[in-house]
Amino acid sequence: MFRSKLIGTALATAALVSACGAGGSTQSGTATWTCAPGVTDDEITVGVLYPDSGAMSAQYTGYRSGVEARMAEQNAAGGVGGRRITTIWRDDESNAGVNLRAAKDLVTAGAFAILEHTAYSEQSAPWLDQQHIPVVGVADQPLWADHPNMFTYTYVTDDTEATTTLGQFVQSRGGTRAALIITSATRASLLYAESARRSLAAAGIPVVFEEPIDGITMPDVVGRIVRTGADTLVAATSLDIYIGALITAAERGHPFGTAVSPAGYDMRVLASGLRQALAGTYTPLPFTALERGLPAHRDYLSAMTRHAPEIQPPSQQSAVNGWISADLFLRGLRTQGHCPTRDSYIRGLRGVTDYDAGGLLTQKINFSAGQGQLDRCADFVRVSATGDVFEVVEPQPRCGELVPAAPAVTAATAAAQDGAGRSGHLLT
Repeated sequence: MFRSKLIGTALATAALVSACGAGGSTQSGTATWTCAPGVTDDEITVGVLYPDSGAMSAQYTGYRSGVEARMAEQNAAGGVGGRRITTIWRDDESNAGVNLRAAKDLVTAGAFAILEHTAYSEQSAPWLDQQHIPVVGVADQPLWADHPNMFTYTYVTDDTEATTTLGQFVQSRGGTRAALIITSATRASLLYAESARRSLAAAGIPVVFEEPIDGITMPDVVGRIVRTGADTLVAATSLDIYIGALITAAERGHPFGTAVSPAGYDMRVLASGLRQALAGTYTPLPFTALERGLPAHRDYLSAMTRHAPEIQPPSQQSAVNGWISADLFLRGLRTQGHCPTRDSYIRGLRGVTDYDAGGLLTQKINFSAGQGQLDRCADFVRVSATGDVFEVVEPQPRCGELVPAAPAVTAATAAAQDGAGRSGHLLT
């Protein structure tokens, strides 16, 4: 709670106290007023935290640029309440311990809030909650739903729930028997696999292969999958493992009729020599595909060209994630009076009931309805037959329903989970 100081009339005092707390006075006797840490009369400082190096860094390349492009666009329009938004950033090096140290460093350096996209938030999340630091970004784990200071526009995995969206889509593509490949080193992989299995089961599609493939050669993995008669592949792995499975299956003369991975919406991949391996495969997106050419997409692409020319092409999932993270943070700022505090910001953003990132999201989000609401909608894109562009698959994003909570995970997932830490996010 900030202390108030009389500066003249009772009316002036009341107005200032309602906006800010007192901070002191200058040598001339004129009162100065301070708001939350990181907030000055003409500037708000925001921290950006993501893996710029380490094992997972390739999947997050565009995040910072997406954030900074959205902030630059807002600053060009006068900022928020007359304040410019500036960013400071830290690299968590794809490590949970470093992520915690980096979060603390950003707060010490004066960040009002943190924009985060990483696979390693499990140590920093409880500390940032204790400090009442607003965190806005992409949820890498269900634990984001446990902390009222954390806000995300997408929840893909959950400890107990799943949706029918993936299963219905695979069914519509003719899939009848599915194989799930899993990386047991990351909890996100295990959770996504479990949700996928339950979604497929709800659509009447049995999962005939569901195993962690760590330490198994790709020819052995694909050989075992082929023997099950699976016509569908769903990857709960990094993109390189997924592509390896596709290539090996094609070489054995058993390409999958339907293949889905939540990673891979990146034109850079299609510009590489791997594009033919991805031809005909699918990716579900938590935002509307840029290929739809909506006004929000044109605004995003134009702003990225102006403010982040280093990201080429700008149609990278990590860059879109950065843009939407920044946009969501700005939406929270617009709920504030003259001097936001961290607690008032959290309350303000929690009261937003219709957020859709200016039309980028597949559905409006009501943050007052509770945390951890699973994404029911996804916009599926397909890599073209020539492997050089993404195509929108259906006229509108596909929306499903919640699948009733499962009492327990499968035996394979449970066994793998015993040694898995709460880290990892393949969904980037």
